[in-house]
Amino acid sequence: MNKLLFNKYDHFFLEKIIKNFPIEKKKICVAVSGGLDSMVLLNLLLHIPSITALGVAHCNFTLRNRESNKDECFVKNFCLKNHITYHIKRFNTFDFSKKHKLSIQMASRTLRYNWFNELLLNNSYELIALGHHLNDSIETFFINLMRGTGTKGLLGIPKQNGKFIRPLSNFTKKEIFFYAKKRNINWRLDKSNLDTKKYLRNKIRSIMSVFSIKGIKKSIDYLHQENFLIEKQIEKINQEITIEKKNNPFLWKISCHKMMNLKPLSFYLFKLFFSYGFSKNIKNLKDLLYAQSGKQLISKKYRIIKNRNFWILISNSFLFENKNKVFLIPNISSNNDHKKMSLPINVKFSFHKKIEKNKKIVFIDFDKIQFPLKLRTWKKGDYFYPINMKGKKKLSKYYKEKKFSLLEKEQTWLLVNGNKDIILVLGNRLDNRFKVTVKTKKILGIKI
Repeated sequence: MNKLLFNKYDHFFLEKIIKNFPIEKKKICVAVSGGLDSMVLLNLLLHIPSITALGVAHCNFTLRNRESNKDECFVKNFCLKNHITYHIKRFNTFDFSKKHKLSIQMASRTLRYNWFNELLLNNSYELIALGHHLNDSIETFFINLMRGTGTKGLLGIPKQNGKFIRPLSNFTKKEIFFYAKKRNINWRLDKSNLDTKKYLRNKIRSIMSVFSIKGIKKSIDYLHQENFLIEKQIEKINQEITIEKKNNPFLWKISCHKMMNLKPLSFYLFKLFFSYGFSKNIKNLKDLLYAQSGKQLISKKYRIIKNRNFWILISNSFLFENKNKVFLIPNISSNNDHKKMSLPINVKFSFHKKIEKNKKIVFIDFDKIQFPLKLRTWKKGDYFYPINMKGKKKLSKYYKEKKFSLLEKEQTWLLVNGNKDIILVLGNRLDNRFKVTVKTKKILGIKI
């Protein structure tokens, strides 16, 4: 870096940014609204020659009519003047917020970050730089404090979150304003930032002068250290209570007994299940520990099912993905017919001259089946005639006797005859009416 080009104000910012953020030899896109913070950030990054390439992304949320368009023109003209690659996107934020039942702020945030992720994917940018500063982080601290939150909610805005970095995180609004004045940087003023009646963040911003920024920053730094220790403990507890965990599809099997011994229980339940949407009513989680099998709690994306002495936590899509779906098997006339079928599970059909000693294959009388066969999950009223048992049995009672969890019930497939009789509970039991007898002329083998 050529130090002759910079004065002490540049170095105050640049040295901290270069030291604390992985920006050297990176292709970076800067999110620029046209306001003070983003224009200062853009000007600073333009003075770092070690950055491989720099681009600009501007969101026009069309919320302020002409003012929004003037912001767009301002950013565009700056980029043209300084030969910077730019990307501009216009959003119909009002329609999006109504369609998805979001506040304007949440709709704007969703649209913005969705587009930023597209830019990362399609334009080979390695990082997106955002203009959040220390005051923004402290405002977030107070907002979360008033709404009620754990330690993590009091940490403010993260300096880096994946490919999103905030190089101004260590600087106050006052320092950024002072730098802009010294460097004669122009920016656009968003008058909505002055509305203290409509926006809580603006109300907090208006009284920030009565607080010690440095004192609050020190407190947040201590909270970061404490949170680090807490997260390490939560990782340890997570491993201790886990019976089984897999990701594709996501399934977490958890020991109720081990959770009951956690103290303080409310704190651990909050930390362990907050990210799955179960933090609003900890009492419900406590009650589920002692509930009967089959009871469950449901959040927007996940559910916890109580099954005997453990919980099963899964995504909602996992449980209901194939519920009420029916897959047809039109015909099986040769050993290769099953290869042409599109079924939800890997079922193989084969023909045999006699029953073989193979526990993985179920053998049935081919002449007793009627096409098309159906593959589906259970529904109310289903019954079958379990082999080696007398009479018929409701499937719900059979599942109960086998101690099936709700998850196991929904994920167990039935092979159903063309006349609606259940031929086989796949992986479990054959119906007595379809077993191979001395009169059987053609044997069909079924393997999962």
